[in-house]
Amino acid sequence: MSRTEETKLGKPLVGNVVRASTAAAQETEALEWVEKDKRRMLHVVYRVGDLDRTIKFYTECLGMKLLRKRDIPEERYTNAFLGYGPEDSHFVIELTYNYGVDKYDIGTAFGHFGIAVEDVAKTVELVKAKGGKVTREPGPVKGGSTVIAFIEDPDGYKFELLERGPTPEPLCQVMLRIGDL
Repeated sequence: MSRTEETKLGKPLVGNVVRASTAAAQETEALEWVEKDKRRMLHVVYRVGDLDRTIKFYTECLGMKLLRKRDIPEERYTNAFLGYGPEDSHFVIELTYNYGVDKYDIGTAFGHFGIAVEDVAKTVELVKAKGGKVTREPGPVKGGSTVIAFIEDPDGYKFELLERGPTPEPLCQVMLRIGDL
């Protein structure tokens, strides 16, 4: 390209090529990092007032499996680990029941968990049939086309159901509210 052609474009060609090359290199590095990085979220922990009731809800309504349970009587608590696959390869929920505590204040910082399901309407009907609470009926997300619904577990924790095809990791989001991004 001649000097005249460069000037018609308003910017030197060399600068644009360097910027494009740098952006492509950064994108390649990011993709390589994602493929090589073995870090992942392991689990989330929260307290529930009735462990058996909550386990029943997660297994019967959300399709999770009880992976393990441990009772620590000397410390007065019991844990249950639930998820959609083994702990060594999937994100799981660790429920904690503290002896004698039947209710917790969730607070204002916790938002919701996101779970990918193949049919939101069908899942909502199952939740309703099991006595679960639906706080937003199935429908498209505002400004988009993804079908979602919101439900609450027996302790008041919120779950967003997101309609997606089959996925190896249905427990796909954790939403927390923060004061300074």
